[in-house]
Amino acid sequence: MAKSPFLLDQWYVCARSPEIRRAPLSRMICGVPLVFYRRLDGGVAALDDRCPHRLYMLSRGHLHGDEIECGYHGIRFGADGHCAHIPAQKEIPAGFAARSYPIVEKSELVFIWMGDTARADPALVPDFPENSGAEWAPARDHLLIEANWQLIVDNLLDLTHLTFVHKTTLASSGIQENPLVVRVEGDRVIARREMLDVEPAPIFHTIRQFKGHIDRYQNITFIPPNHIHIRVEARPAGMVDDPDLVHHVVLNHLTPETERTTHYFWSISRRLRINDPALTDLLHRMNRTAFEEDAVILRDQQRMLDLGGPPLVNLAADKAVNEARRILRRAKDLEEARA
Repeated sequence: MAKSPFLLDQWYVCARSPEIRRAPLSRMICGVPLVFYRRLDGGVAALDDRCPHRLYMLSRGHLHGDEIECGYHGIRFGADGHCAHIPAQKEIPAGFAARSYPIVEKSELVFIWMGDTARADPALVPDFPENSGAEWAPARDHLLIEANWQLIVDNLLDLTHLTFVHKTTLASSGIQENPLVVRVEGDRVIARREMLDVEPAPIFHTIRQFKGHIDRYQNITFIPPNHIHIRVEARPAGMVDDPDLVHHVVLNHLTPETERTTHYFWSISRRLRINDPALTDLLHRMNRTAFEEDAVILRDQQRMLDLGGPPLVNLAADKAVNEARRILRRAKDLEEARA
């Protein structure tokens, strides 16, 4: 059996909760075509999106209760993947089924386990309370990026690019001049950059309307295999106690579609002015603009990598990137050793 290029014994975000309804949703995760739909009890069913008879897409079919009917020959499969009905014969062959996948819903996100189902421990699903808590106002979205997921992890762990790529949204002074302090706790990489007495980035003007310079802090946590939690702190320069210090949080979930394309599930959530829908919409548009700028960089980077050439070179700002890649390599080695 060929080795998978992906880490499979992991919980991956496969959708935002509102995306999955009764109508079948087709989506590829880790190179596997999948179909998702809501059962009558509100839970989520996830099956291989290929009828095992002739590999026609189940997502092109229809639901009958909790059973999905293939649009080619009318064969039905339950939410657990077992065949329930074959119109052309009474007997159902032993083992004739569509593979089903474990699902957990948490923090307004839907997580799927692509690997060994015996290892699918729901307790391992990370929690992101900023995405659904009553004290937070989130704006959420999903992009498909034409690049390998690990390139996006690199992009989010090295924010020195903000000054040059995101001039109208996230850029400000102090990023290049101040180092990223990095530590590793277990299998998590935690990084912090402190920028004192700097101009506020445009997004800070939008949220808090600062009048002068600010003290700004980036707090980045890498949670394997593909979650980047960014907590942004900002306050008027020199202020010691500021109840509104935690400005906003950006949650990033990078799920492989294929080796060269990635589902980017993200949200920006704030604790300030949470009952202001116009601000929520504006922040959504600013963040989407920034991520679409990233998408162009990452797409072109992937194209150059596909041509071959010299290996990537690491610089001082890549310390968090290097630690994350080491953790991922260890996890991949362990998974292959078990297999």
